[in-house]
Amino acid sequence: MQEILTFIGDAWRTLSESFAIKAILAVIAEVAIYILGLKHIQVLGIFIMLVFIDLITRWSAISYKMLIDMGANSENISGWDKYVAIPVAWGKGLISSKHMRKPFVTKVLTYCLATCAAWCFDYMAGQYAFAVNLVWLYLGSVEFLSILENMRDGGNTTIAGLLDVVHSKVDMILKK
Repeated sequence: MQEILTFIGDAWRTLSESFAIKAILAVIAEVAIYILGLKHIQVLGIFIMLVFIDLITRWSAISYKMLIDMGANSENISGWDKYVAIPVAWGKGLISSKHMRKPFVTKVLTYCLATCAAWCFDYMAGQYAFAVNLVWLYLGSVEFLSILENMRDGGNTTIAGLLDVVHSKVDMILKK
């Protein structure tokens, strides 16, 4: 236990050392990216946010299932309860680093490689961002659907209805 506390303390010190300077540099870098119009990096940042939301909703779905398995009534579990139970699910080993590190790295690498390949295709075809936009639309849609599915699995019945509508629209488009 002492090792964990030491690790957390060291990590906190590393993050908090020169925090003001790090925060100012981060804001300057973010503004520079938007001023320069580096759209690929902007979209990468948004995609990373989608992946984080996907992971958090996945963790809440796992903790919701844990609460149900422990005998809780699904009608009595609030949205907040699922998120508060995430550390307990970590403690029980239901959530591990494989739920964070591996999918995150895989998704970001997939995004980067697919975007690079699409950019090369657009460059060769003389098109402006046709394939890139297609890749972004697909990868963003997959993350969006995954978030909705995680929310459904986490007991959100309203999202289940929205997910059914999204699936029916996708099916209609694919049948054309």
